[in-house]
Amino acid sequence: MLFSANDAVFDWTVAYLESYRAHNPDLPLAWMPFDDRCERVAALADDYAFTTYEDPAFERLEAIGRTLDLGLTAYGPRWFRRYAAFWGPFERFVYQDCRQLVLCDLTEFVGASEQYGFDLLHFDCAIDQVYEPGPVRREFLRRGRGRGFMSGQWASRRGLFDLETLERFAEECVAVREQMNPRNTDQFFLNYCCDAGTTVSDEANDEAGGERPIVTGHFAEVLGDLCRDAWVRQPGRVYRDQAGVARRWDHGGIDHGKRVPILHWAGLPLSPAMPEAELFYSYRNRRDGAGRRSIDALRRRASRPLLRLADKARRQRQINTLWHRLRGRR
Repeated sequence: MLFSANDAVFDWTVAYLESYRAHNPDLPLAWMPFDDRCERVAALADDYAFTTYEDPAFERLEAIGRTLDLGLTAYGPRWFRRYAAFWGPFERFVYQDCRQLVLCDLTEFVGASEQYGFDLLHFDCAIDQVYEPGPVRREFLRRGRGRGFMSGQWASRRGLFDLETLERFAEECVAVREQMNPRNTDQFFLNYCCDAGTTVSDEANDEAGGERPIVTGHFAEVLGDLCRDAWVRQPGRVYRDQAGVARRWDHGGIDHGKRVPILHWAGLPLSPAMPEAELFYSYRNRRDGAGRRSIDALRRRASRPLLRLADKARRQRQINTLWHRLRGRR
């Protein structure tokens, strides 16, 4: 297992590590520093039994990010560090961002790609968050590619890509940059590498010259009994069944009663008003005393209605438009 984090997301990191070790006490874990602001996260290594994985290739990976980034965020190129996982410490691995909770034993997810013959397995899909409409997207779809999966959690193997291959794909992406999502740079890049790339065939001496298309799949489709989307803003609520398994209650919905192995808050601010906030804080504050946990829960409950009202107002079209106009003037 590998994860990425820095001190800017310290609270998220603590919750992630608490949830990970609650369900995976012995599964090896390595941390990939997101940037140089990592002193507080580094101090957690002994408590949560993780190692630090740093790689000289981080600089070249960030350079790939800079060639593709449109400057919409100050940190976009940093996300490309995660792709050092393809030559990192584990033969088979799951990569995760820290803004999520782990709600089960992940052993089956680490081994699923090898067991079922996939090069990479993923969770949520949203093609518009990866490719813009255009020839590249249509051609991938025509060839049965172009799933448009999220880049915050996926499972793969060492050696699927090397650094030189990633740099070659970066050059191809630069040429069609207008057909890629303007913001999610690392996300469209990983998808493009998988959709356009090939890898060594299991039959190395076959007539195709020993190469085949990269095989990707969705965890829910491959393993079954899993929610298709791990993003927290889905219909229904997460609950534990009698056996302690996390499942989604959405009576009449397509994912009703299915397992929730992970839950992520990508793109959402940390707030008592966020979806499944109490589940998050149950891990974030797990090591606090009972009294402090109770007081913090009361404070969150008191602030939640006003925060949700403010969020609803912020998302109202006229208010949101005015807000962005004022920000643009500044």
